[in-house]
Amino acid sequence: MKDMLSPTMEELQKRRLESLRISEKAISEHPDEYREIKALVSKILSKPVEISDYYKTAGKLAGLLEKMVETGPESIFYYYYKNIDPRKSGQARYFRANCLDLHEQLKYVNELRINRRKMRLIQ
Repeated sequence: MKDMLSPTMEELQKRRLESLRISEKAISEHPDEYREIKALVSKILSKPVEISDYYKTAGKLAGLLEKMVETGPESIFYYYYKNIDPRKSGQARYFRANCLDLHEQLKYVNELRINRRKMRLIQ
């Protein structure tokens, strides 16, 4: 019974790859929102967010993430949408940590996208 509850490493890797694939698709479908997410997360990480601005800032970021989730709830954006949105399970005390983690995931997705692209030199 324990085996049914805990996924194998292979299953986890498969889920991760699927999540990244759907995340890439979301980025290609919503490039403007993706750029806004990156800019907003960088701004949040560059200086402290006043508690009076938390709901406005978190709400804006959650709205952008919600748009990205339209592609599929298996993307990385769904996890952050739930954990950043103050109307869901987002909390002010974890906001910066979630944004930092989101920033790291976005860097990883960008690296993955760059590595998958094949560049050709045309003379």
